[in-house]
Amino acid sequence: MAINSPRRLRHRQAKQIILRQFLTFTIRQEQFALPIETVLKVIPLHQIHGDPERGGIGLITYQNQEVFVIDIGCCLFRDAMMSPEVDQQRFLLLLQRQESSDHELIGLPIADPPTLERVPADQVAPLPKNYLHWGNIHGVSSRMITSPENANLPPIFVIDLEQILASLAEMNTSQT
Repeated sequence: MAINSPRRLRHRQAKQIILRQFLTFTIRQEQFALPIETVLKVIPLHQIHGDPERGGIGLITYQNQEVFVIDIGCCLFRDAMMSPEVDQQRFLLLLQRQESSDHELIGLPIADPPTLERVPADQVAPLPKNYLHWGNIHGVSSRMITSPENANLPPIFVIDLEQILASLAEMNTSQT
């Protein structure tokens, strides 16, 4: 017969907390996040080429590889950033699509260095379908709450890179 010691019982009863890691950053006074596994590096932002009209799509070269740069604010809010906002961008999040076999790099310019957040998995929840359809922020799939005890803090929206790329395709077809 097995004897259950108090120590074993506490171990069994302890709820295992699964933490997810995100890089968080601010765009237009809203907080956003990307899962850490989608971000390769954060680098200083260099001159963006191929976007003289500041339409939100450009290129930079990083380690002899072309990086497709997206104005993430344009995709999230459906309007281009104003000149002062663009001039404040100093960092580039280098991402690589998980579904891509060609290892194409994507860059998202941001103003300030991102912050690493460790959040319990149960604090990340999908956004309501009506918000996804009618809301003012696009290209996000879920929200996370970093402080459950302080409900007054705004949520952090988790960016869905595939939705961002799909919205670029939609914007491109609507312009032609």
